[in-house]
Amino acid sequence: MNEREILVYLERDKTIRIDMIEAIRRGGAKILYAEPDAVLLLKMNRFCLLVSDTVEAGERALKTVPEGVCLFVAHNEPSRDAVFKTFPFINHASACWQAYYPGTEPIPVPPVCEIRPFPKEELKLLLSVYDPDGHPERYLERIEKGDVLAAYRDGEIAGFIGFHGDGSGGMLEVLPKFRRLGIGSALEIALHNLALSRGWTPYGQIYTTNNASRKLQERLGMVVSDNELFWMYEED
Repeated sequence: MNEREILVYLERDKTIRIDMIEAIRRGGAKILYAEPDAVLLLKMNRFCLLVSDTVEAGERALKTVPEGVCLFVAHNEPSRDAVFKTFPFINHASACWQAYYPGTEPIPVPPVCEIRPFPKEELKLLLSVYDPDGHPERYLERIEKGDVLAAYRDGEIAGFIGFHGDGSGGMLEVLPKFRRLGIGSALEIALHNLALSRGWTPYGQIYTTNNASRKLQERLGMVVSDNELFWMYEED
């Protein structure tokens, strides 16, 4: 299939496949396999995104996975089962809903804080709050690209949000003393607007154990999938 045909296939279930659609549209994915019953993408040379109509179709697609790739996002149960069958060392699948913003116009940001690009001088704060064991250079690269936003209240950083390396929205943290002021919602809206300004469709994922987050996304106008995708990897 050519790129247009692949996008038509993915659009059949846009909500759960929006990450694959955006990966192609943003030029951030290599198409490893594309047939009428399965599509497999490679992102960042680190992980694969798979959707297949059947387990068998998924297994055929997975024969094209490059050596060394051991992280997968399966976009339905047949895809999940194909990964388990093809790679016996994969033993964990985290279920998530996917959500995307369907609008194209900027959204008014509630005036509860001031939002600016995250300052690289505060990288240690970001790591200490969000990912103490993370790789500083990866976060610094995102900050320098303008992919991370900070909320300020009374002159202090009150929270932050940003794009993950795969292009999804996330990294949302509001510091304890600034919670319950609407800052999290303001940050999410600001990140949606940043995505829209780049010609992107804002999207993100929600663990299926986090109903509160799902309700927040729906209040912010996000379309949330009814079915699940699965982040799959080897867990010690």
